[in-house]
Amino acid sequence: MSEELFADGILGVGYGKGAVRIDFFTLSADAVDAKGQPAKERRQRVVMTTEGFVEAFALLAGVMDKLQAQGVVRRQAAPAPASPGTPGRTDAPKADEACPNPNF
Repeated sequence: MSEELFADGILGVGYGKGAVRIDFFTLSADAVDAKGQPAKERRQRVVMTTEGFVEAFALLAGVMDKLQAQGVVRRQAAPAPASPGTPGRTDAPKADEACPNPNF
C-alpha cells in the first residue's frame, strides 16, 4: 500500500541546481492570517528533476484539458499586464514583503 498525502494547494515553486522544488500547504485549523482566513502552513516539498517536472506538467495539462471539456473548470482571459510600480500589481512581492518560498 502506498502512502497518500493531502494538500490544499501549492505555496511556491522554485528551481535551482537542476531540480524543481514544489512546496505544498494545508490550511491551519487554528491559526489565521491578517485577513482572518485560515493560515497556509507548508507541509510537504516535492523535489523533481527538470525532466520529471516537464513530464508531470504534461500530465497535469492533460487533466486540465479533460476538466475543461467536462465543464468542471473554464479558462479565464489573462488580465492585461501592468507596468512596474502600477498600483494593484500582484505578480511580484513588494520590496517590503518576503517571498514565502526561499527558492526565489
